Amino acid sequence: MTAENFAYDWTYDQAAAPAIDPAADAAAANRTMQQVLADSVGSAPKPPLPGGTAVVLPVGMDIDGQPVNNARVRELTGADEEALATVPRASLEFFDTVLRRGVTEVGSAAPTEQQLQDMLVGDRDSLLLAVRCATFGPSLELHGVSCPGCDERMDVTIDLSTVECRGLPEGEHTVRLRDGRLVHLRFPTGADQKYILAEKNASPARVNSRLLERCVRYVSSTEQAPAALVEDGAAFAQSLGIADRRALLMYLADHAPGPQLADLSVTHAGCGEEVPLPLSVADVFLDL
Repeated sequence: MTAENFAYDWTYDQAAAPAIDPAADAAAANRTMQQVLADSVGSAPKPPLPGGTAVVLPVGMDIDGQPVNNARVRELTGADEEALATVPRASLEFFDTVLRRGVTEVGSAAPTEQQLQDMLVGDRDSLLLAVRCATFGPSLELHGVSCPGCDERMDVTIDLSTVECRGLPEGEHTVRLRDGRLVHLRFPTGADQKYILAEKNASPARVNSRLLERCVRYVSSTEQAPAALVEDGAAFAQSLGIADRRALLMYLADHAPGPQLADLSVTHAGCGEEVPLPLSVADVFLDL
């Protein structure tokens, strides 16, 4: 499954081609440029008109003691594209750069770096999706999607503006362990993402341990008993049985606020089969 590549793939320098001095031969230079345009791969995107785009954050944050859930983003420009080209694609640094450059307001002022890091991942993903829509429009084209019912391949266009955006689940975020203890969780922030991914070449199990280290807050023996702060999250995460660890991780995944890109699906017109299209934020930025 691949998303349409909006890159023009223009080649200006070819070793086998003779150099053309446009000052000496303007007609030849013009013909060469027209050929470059004719050989361009893919059609240009059709983004909306430039301008600010309002975003309602699914969770929001406190700024100076006041709850804030409104933000604004803008389309990315050539200067932004150059900045993004200097960082690894689909890395956390890449998406941090998108947020720093594409988010113009959180509340009534430009966001600080700390505010962007303190946001829940769900709010950050909502802003990233909004920046993508402001830059390229809401349509995401996927080519060669295979139907699990009949194996036929099809092209799919997804309207990203219709993706469900979920808020925080009501009540306490708790999971009961097999021994009866109740674990109180919080959902990860941008700062947590940075911490979790800071360890190079970490295994998936190690990444999960670092996620639980950050997101486990309290543990209580019963619902009525007072909850005790987990002071050493790393040791607690490693002490849990694998089944309990997976129960905590599944809760965080299944109840995460923000755009529900992983739940996307379409119905194949040919056979009526529901075709799952689980996407991530990285997938919707394949245009860059």
